[in-house]
This record gives sequence, structure tokens and C-alpha cells, in this order.
Amino acid sequence: MPIITIKNESPSETLVWKHPERQATLGSQIIVDESEEALIFENGQHLLTLQAGRHLLESGNIPGLENLIKNAFNKQSPIYIEICFAKKIVSFEYKWGSQIKVMESNYGLLIPLGGYGSYSLRIKDSASLIIQIIGGGKILTIEDLKLKLLPIVERNLKDTIAETLVKKEINIFNIDTKLVELSEEVMESLKINFERFGLDLIDFYIQGLSVIENDPTYIKFKESLAEAASLKVRAKAASESGNFYQVERSYDALNKAAENEGGLAGTFLSGGLGLGLGANAGQQMSQAINENTQINSTQSDKDLKEKLKDLKDLLDSGLISSEDYNNKKNKLIDKF
Repeated sequence: MPIITIKNESPSETLVWKHPERQATLGSQIIVDESEEALIFENGQHLLTLQAGRHLLESGNIPGLENLIKNAFNKQSPIYIEICFAKKIVSFEYKWGSQIKVMESNYGLLIPLGGYGSYSLRIKDSASLIIQIIGGGKILTIEDLKLKLLPIVERNLKDTIAETLVKKEINIFNIDTKLVELSEEVMESLKINFERFGLDLIDFYIQGLSVIENDPTYIKFKESLAEAASLKVRAKAASESGNFYQVERSYDALNKAAENEGGLAGTFLSGGLGLGLGANAGQQMSQAINENTQINSTQSDKDLKEKLKDLKDLLDSGLISSEDYNNKKNKLIDKF
């Protein structure tokens, strides 16, 4: 078998590449570039790692291969080994994008989040990476490694973000203002996981993270919040304005009585009420108004409430300004 030169001939996007030639005769050479290292395996076991330089397969020349070289020299047979080249440079080509669901602390609902970003890493322990990730494969590209790491990235994103939201009381709807802080938290969590595979995580960035607004779960959640807020506002308004409506109905009834001599005016006259009867007469007048106008004012009161509610809904939805709302509300009350 002729003397051969073994070197890395893989494409630029390759991280780990196994040389196809497994038989090397004495006198052959292994060339390792500065940005990589060569790992030698026999029967699946890692024997040694060669750093940058030119390495000749000669008797006693490569520590760790003495026995193999000696046997090959005595028997005049080739050396059966597997040589893997691993690049040690930092790669910035790792982009990620993911959709995760995180528990919202106030309501206990799963809120869908969409995020994207990037990270950079390098191979720290080539042997560990080859044994655990590549196995019997021949090549590992950046894209291959990115796909294998994505589930780990997604799991750590979900767990770390959920924990940080609770621990630091971050509103999930303002989460995009905490990207730097969240990036650092996720990176610390990922570094431990990546180290298990012989990888060194250099940087991790969350470039975008927000609620997925067209997700059915979020739409339903938002509608529930809007309904709850509307009920709360309406209940508060009804509680604060009860006396106001009662007084307004009394004034309305008084005006109608003045226009109808045979109606409430007759009641006032028959009871001895007049404009100069003083405070007692005013109290009797108010009582008479309330008793005689209760039925007539019920429908009017209901109509006014509906109109004011519709007007408030327009304000809450942003269709009219506060000034328009106040003007129209005052006009409705004046007419009432």
C-alpha cells in the first residue's frame, strides 16, 4: 500500500469530518491545520489527539501509537485506524426560532410566545462530541448540530423564562423589555447542558420575544380580560352614580308635573303644596315625585344607561376621545 497524506478535505461548513481512508502505512503523514485537531480512534476507542502540525507515522514517532506502529512494522502491514478532524474555531452561524408556552402567573393560563435569536459556540472536547453526537456517522455540519441542539435550547428557554417571570415579577406582556436580562439567564442554563457534549457556549442572544397575538389561546384570553374589565368598570360606575340618577329623575318628574296641571300638579295642589311652603313642602314634593314617576322613569332610566354604556364602550375601544365622551355624556344627561 502506498504512502499517503491524510488531511482535512471537508467543506467549510463542516465541524467534524472522518477521513475515508482507514489504512495508513508507515511513512504516511497526517497534516493538521491550526484551527483544528485530529483525533485517532481504533475500534471505536479514542487513542490520542493530534494538534496542529505535520505528523509522520514512524516507529516511536507518535506517542500512543507505538504498539500499532510496531506491529505494522514487524508484519509489514497497514495500520487500521479512524481519523476525525474537528474544527476548534468559534462559529456564529447558530440561529434559532421557537414558539413556546409559558404560564401566566396572575391567571394561571398558558400564554404562547414567539422568539428568535442567535448564539455562538466552539468545540471544547472533540472526543466527547464525536462519541455522543456523531457516533458511527461520517460528518457533522453546523446545520446538523443546530438541529440537534434546538430541543435543548427550547426547553431551557421555556423553563428559564417561566422561572424568571415569577422570581423577578416580570409582566409577560412587557417581556420584550427584558431581553438582555433573559438572554443572560438562558445562557447560564445552556452552558451547563452544552458542556456535557463537549461544547463551549460563547454568547446567547434573544433578539425578539413577544406574545403570539393571532394564537387562538391568546385571543380567548384577551377577550376574557376585556369582558372582566368591562364588568368591573360598569359595576363601579353603577355604584358611584346611583344617587345622581335618582336626583335627575326627580327633576325630570318635576318638569313634567309643571307642564301637566291635571297630573302631578293636581297632586301638589290637593296636598296644599305651593312654591313657598319651605323645606317640608320640598320633602313632600320629592316624595310625591318618586311615588308617581317610578313607572314612567324606569324605561327612560334604562334607555339612558344603555346609551351611556355604549358611549363608554366607544371610549374604552379608543374610537372617541375623552373630550368627545364627556361632551356627549353631558348632552345625554341634559336631555334626560
